[in-house]
Amino acid sequence: MTFDKTMIFGFAAGLVLGCVGYRIYNENRDRIGSVLGKCGAAEGAAEAGDLTLEELESQKERLEDLIAEVKARKEGE
Repeated sequence: MTFDKTMIFGFAAGLVLGCVGYRIYNENRDRIGSVLGKCGAAEGAAEAGDLTLEELESQKERLEDLIAEVKARKEGE
């Protein structure tokens, strides 16, 4: 594998954009965390040991319903 100008440019661009994205994320961590928290993907989300059996069963039922919907859509196509 040889390194040409476009590969080096792509690597440098990816490195710079990654650093910029990381800095923007750190500056807006609280706002991003609140948005993610509203959709159930909060930082430090509860682990299985922290949830009650009822909460786990509720999540399981919701996932089963989503799986059934996806399967029904695929069969309808």
